[in-house]
Amino acid sequence: MPAVNQVVMLRPTESPIVFIQQLGRGLRKYDGKEYVVILDFIGNYMNNFMIPIALSGDRTYNKDTIRKYVREGSRVIPGESTIHFDEISKKRIFESIDSSKTTKNLLREKYFALKYKLGRIPNVFDFYEYGEIDPMLFIQYSKSYDQFVKSVDKDFTVSFSDKEEAILEFISSLVNGKRIHELLMISSLLNNEKISLETYKILLEEKGEKYRESDYVSALNVLGKVFVNAPAEKKRYNDIEFISTDEAKNGMLRRATLFYSLFNNTRFVNEMKCLVRYGLRRYEDLFKNHDEDNLVLYEKYSRKDVCRILNWEHDDSSTVYGYRIKHNTCPIFVTYEKKEDIANSTKYEDRFINNQLFSWMTRSKVSLESPESQKIINYKEIGLKIYLFIKKSDGEGTDFYYMGKVSPVDYMQTEIKNDKGQKLPIMNFKMKLEHSVREDIYEYFVD
Repeated sequence: MPAVNQVVMLRPTESPIVFIQQLGRGLRKYDGKEYVVILDFIGNYMNNFMIPIALSGDRTYNKDTIRKYVREGSRVIPGESTIHFDEISKKRIFESIDSSKTTKNLLREKYFALKYKLGRIPNVFDFYEYGEIDPMLFIQYSKSYDQFVKSVDKDFTVSFSDKEEAILEFISSLVNGKRIHELLMISSLLNNEKISLETYKILLEEKGEKYRESDYVSALNVLGKVFVNAPAEKKRYNDIEFISTDEAKNGMLRRATLFYSLFNNTRFVNEMKCLVRYGLRRYEDLFKNHDEDNLVLYEKYSRKDVCRILNWEHDDSSTVYGYRIKHNTCPIFVTYEKKEDIANSTKYEDRFINNQLFSWMTRSKVSLESPESQKIINYKEIGLKIYLFIKKSDGEGTDFYYMGKVSPVDYMQTEIKNDKGQKLPIMNFKMKLEHSVREDIYEYFVD
């Protein structure tokens, strides 16, 4: 009989890093070893999102990256290896991903692992370059990277003023890379006291971007805080400035006096440069190949992202809810799987008919004669652009997959009941997608 290689390791752990290391040992190749069997005696199935992390080799702990790996399987594995998750496993892993939380302990572990590897305090760009963990997780947890480092590492003795900290938080809100314009402006002003509009256009062209006045004005509104709408953000960013807004309107980007006065702090300037460098790199890797509206098919966006990218003057994300028509644009946001405890009048039957057609319901109390219905029906005549964004469940957070532009091919007025049993008018539109939904994305939503 051939020899049987058998290794048994019983080691309870709740650390994702240690769990992945253990699983990795089992997956190593040895002569005479054909397979490995993993038996979970300790309840780690509750954290089974760690399995695709271990199999893929991805260490970013980005939930969307993990979902993508489970959806696409062999398509994203290098070499000749193959992987397939059955439907039950997929469902449970997706549930595990949704319910998992980014803990301070995990972030601390990853931070110190890279610190010891580099032999110094890592900056935010180091994590992106070495692929140890998605740097956005630090920012989402603490609003800025330096705030997180300050909370875990006694060797980090840098202390920024309230104004400097507010500026770092503001820049951190833009470094997801979903639009380049603000990052390019800040990057330019970190290296130059002023730049002309013509120079800015050249910088855009070097990045493969075409200049549009609407994008330019929108970016100025963001850096000039016109876009800021939330009371807490208005208060937080009230005393910070980036650009001289009067000169910017006349075609000259110049550092604001307050912003320039902080440039004596070298550590602060370096921190800003690292953040902007990270944001520009993230744009290059994820969002450079966007459509004419600065959106990338199947990438994820929040309502706030969409308001900014579609060049809305203000952040109206708190009032968008399911959709809103503004500036001849109509972004639609759909949560595919509705919660059981929501009001009956919001249990809209939004669903894919096939990978080219989507059945969508307006908000209740909207009839055929309603102005918004007429605008959608006559979208072509008035030049209205309609965009579809979908997330599978609320467990995915605040971001939605961009499914592309859609157009109505059929519609009818119907009814929906509220919690009191009253019938309310509602419009049902059949929307045709500009791009047929990619198979793995389609299956993710409908299965």
